[in-house]
Amino acid sequence: MRIKEESIKRLLDSISIVDVISDYVQLRKRGKNFVGLCPFHTEKTPSFSVSEEKGMFYCFGCSEGGNTVSFLMKYEKYTFVDAIENLAKKFNFQLEYDDSSYYEKDTELEKLYDYSRITARYFYDNLTKTNEGENALKYLSERGLNDEIIKTFGIGYALSSWEGLINFAEKNDLEKAIFEKLGLILKKEDGSYYDRFRGRIIYPIFSPAGRVIAFGGRILIEEENQPKYLNSPETKIYTKGKTLYGLFQSKDEIRKKDAVLLVEGYMDLISLYQNGFKNAVASAGTALTTEQVQILSRYTKNVTVIYDSDEAGQKAAARASEIMLETDIDFKIVSLPEGEDPDSFIKNHGGERMKIEIQSANDYVSFVESILMKDKLTIDNTEKLKIINKILELTSKIKDPIRRSLYVKSISEKFKIRESALMESMSKYIQQSRLEKKEEEKPLTITSEEETKPTIKEIPILEKGLLELMFEGNKELIEFILLHIPPEDFTSEHSRTIAQLIQNELEQGNLPEGNIIINKLEDDELKKLVAEIIFEKHKVSESWINNFVPDSSDEVKWKIAEDHIKKFKVEYLENQIAKNQSQLKSAIDLEEIKKLMELDKLLKQEILKIKSMKFRE
Repeated sequence: MRIKEESIKRLLDSISIVDVISDYVQLRKRGKNFVGLCPFHTEKTPSFSVSEEKGMFYCFGCSEGGNTVSFLMKYEKYTFVDAIENLAKKFNFQLEYDDSSYYEKDTELEKLYDYSRITARYFYDNLTKTNEGENALKYLSERGLNDEIIKTFGIGYALSSWEGLINFAEKNDLEKAIFEKLGLILKKEDGSYYDRFRGRIIYPIFSPAGRVIAFGGRILIEEENQPKYLNSPETKIYTKGKTLYGLFQSKDEIRKKDAVLLVEGYMDLISLYQNGFKNAVASAGTALTTEQVQILSRYTKNVTVIYDSDEAGQKAAARASEIMLETDIDFKIVSLPEGEDPDSFIKNHGGERMKIEIQSANDYVSFVESILMKDKLTIDNTEKLKIINKILELTSKIKDPIRRSLYVKSISEKFKIRESALMESMSKYIQQSRLEKKEEEKPLTITSEEETKPTIKEIPILEKGLLELMFEGNKELIEFILLHIPPEDFTSEHSRTIAQLIQNELEQGNLPEGNIIINKLEDDELKKLVAEIIFEKHKVSESWINNFVPDSSDEVKWKIAEDHIKKFKVEYLENQIAKNQSQLKSAIDLEEIKKLMELDKLLKQEILKIKSMKFRE
């Protein structure tokens, strides 16, 4: 059934956009708004702004913007209806539906989410309700997992049959094409299907909001040429490098402790969680990425890396260090004893010993030194120089000069070398890094198709100003603007669409609110434009009024509106004159020349008339 528009408006009026976005981004108060690091692009200086008053967000770095609903649609890849229903559930709000019309959840994204949830339940039932699942349960029990932790993480089992999930789909009249898009079944050359996951322990992967988006499988029944671990392929709802396993279950504890434990594998995380370390996440299925670090930074700036003690694990920890050094993350690294991983260590030594290891974690300087010094009792000056240069190379990645200087001071004290000498040596790495960055930032060649594609930036500033005034003004001011410049007169298609929606709101007896207008837009570019207009980038009313006449804002808005209308009309006529004069240059017929000259005169007179026009006496 269709959700009533009045119900959606009451929901959005009753909740704070700050409360919603704070689940994803660390926000802090700055003036009237809240700011944080943008979740939609990588940045080190916060440019993401949230207005609680207007129920809107906008990023001045990447121009992403919208309201509470569009944030969830963008971040969680929800449909509009799903975003509304999740908000209602979260804030215990009773939605009202229109019984006279029906809404079918038939979008592809919605089906992908639904089928992922159905599949997770199928795998869980395989584990708990089938004879084959008993062997898998026994394995999990031997690994130390109890029933509660299995439920918490939704752990399941994929039958050894080649057509287990396919048979389930057929029995329940489910579309195989959706399972194929999720990578859960694969098509043979003859057109038939077979299951991707067979004879495996299954770990469902959740989005931060708790929706199943993918699966990881650990082989239990040996099969030739099959990897130990197998993960879902990337889909429209799952991007491997932007997902952290366990974040949904751990995010509240991460915020509470303002710290996170970062591990590699599914079982590493689950073992920690079951033993009381409920602020852990895993980069399962991929080496740590910049995007994953960015996601972590929304919850905490304090990271402790606990990777395997083998060579592969230590190399992965070193790579993770390089990524985190380029951010404002404070991180340390736990060096587990030889032959241990987080799962085995906590089983062999217990939680208290793990606490000690975490508390005594190394900074990256000590960590790099320990790796390069491994199996060496003493080192000569050549080896020592290699170690120092490696540490300096890593330190050069730190963007904050103060933070970098503090590390140089620490290196100086550790190796008994003058800070000035270290800084001089490190400067070559900084210079090299800058050159590499410039190379990466070289503009890509733009195709002719891309050159001609219209963008938001091409919208005339006057039209942005008029739209801003209508969002800021009262009913009389909006009607005044639309009387002189109706929606169809706006030159930009984007402006016309928004102006028409504003007019529609007026006709329904409502003042136009950006928060509500955005819900009526399907085009993401238009949503960004509304957010951009409402925030400071093109703030006509606030910037002009506050700078000139702070005590009479309503009157100044009227004056600005009059000024904009005049300029808009004059620009339109000047464009007509330019076209007219172009035709005049190529005209041959004397009668045509006479008409064009007369029109030119009339247009210029009209411009003078508009410039001297007084709208209100």
